[in-house]
Amino acid sequence: MNNNGYLFRNYKLSDIIEHKKREMLAKINNEENEYLANINIENYLEYLYATYKMDCPLIQEDKIYYEQHEGKIERYNQFYSEIGYIDGIVINVYVPFVGNKDLFLAKANTWSTGVPMASIIDSNILFVFGVTIDEIDTFDLQSRIEKSIQEIKRHLEFTKKDLTEYNESIKTIAIDEINYKIEKYKKISKFTKDVPYKLLKNDNQPLTYKVPNVVQKIEIVKPVANQTLPEPIIEENDYNHILNICSDMAVVMERSPKVFSNMDEETIRTHFLVQLNGHYQGQATGETFNSNGKTDILIRNDNQNVFIAECKFWKGKKGYLSTIDQLLGYVTYRDTKTAIFMFVKNKNFTEVFQQMKETVTEHSNFVKFIDSYTQPKGSSAFRCEFKNQNDAEKHFYITIMAFCIPLI
Repeated sequence: MNNNGYLFRNYKLSDIIEHKKREMLAKINNEENEYLANINIENYLEYLYATYKMDCPLIQEDKIYYEQHEGKIERYNQFYSEIGYIDGIVINVYVPFVGNKDLFLAKANTWSTGVPMASIIDSNILFVFGVTIDEIDTFDLQSRIEKSIQEIKRHLEFTKKDLTEYNESIKTIAIDEINYKIEKYKKISKFTKDVPYKLLKNDNQPLTYKVPNVVQKIEIVKPVANQTLPEPIIEENDYNHILNICSDMAVVMERSPKVFSNMDEETIRTHFLVQLNGHYQGQATGETFNSNGKTDILIRNDNQNVFIAECKFWKGKKGYLSTIDQLLGYVTYRDTKTAIFMFVKNKNFTEVFQQMKETVTEHSNFVKFIDSYTQPKGSSAFRCEFKNQNDAEKHFYITIMAFCIPLI
């Protein structure tokens, strides 16, 4: 990143903030009107705030490091008319930070004419000091670094003030735009309702909507009552992340065979629940991971399941197909993401896993394998597409994972 040797003067912080506002307004404008009209607005505002807020960078003074090498140091004569090069050392001091590096180059609304001399290299502030041999004995590196950091912190306070004002305005700016879109939608809907002719529908209109994803938090947004809306789904990334967490349990089982060898399905399932709830948070509009009866791991939305995992011991082909039937009985939403966790105590685990793949194709609701699915590293898993048993036009995914329970 080229900043010509100085910080906080390349461009205006206000331009960065305005660009962020435009991004957020564009995001809102690209949302379907029906979606905005029927979601929980407070949840959506929290999502926008988490996505578009900007935090001031934090300097990590406890992680400072440096490097040095011999070199020629540039020095002017006493009249500043000639430049000479004297033997000495060049010291590069790296001060790590966390945050947006562009903010070190932006001038806040409050600013100073004297700006720090430094460069931004990746996630480090780089100070370069040239010290001649004659200067080494009196050069205080620590003092110079502390002084430079204090000057940067002073400018970051200017930045922080502007960012705080912006962050506090996000929801206000967003709600104005949302309300405008909702009012426009209501007027169009009223007009459409009053027209006594058939409306030609767009077949390319998406049949489902995806709930905004906020850092490992599954949000199932409940539509407003008495509205015909697309049905909620969980994000693909959440689906795969859930399965990755469960896959990690296989490692735990392999490392502690004595602990798991005598456990029943319900006890093993509880271990999965503990791991999952450690990663995901519940919300008012949708619970996260709970048990239902003795085998289910599920996410629920208004008492409807949108993610289900059945946990069973392998007891042969018949029991395996019966587990699939049981899972099919739970599926109600379009494109629901589901899973089956099979615990295998047999010594011939590889043979059993292959039998699972062959047997699944015999089920009458099986459609195809999802060849693009990449199983978690070190796991035994595959993904299939299935037909909903109550509506053959509705398809959904089942990811089948096999876990080896070592025999002691």
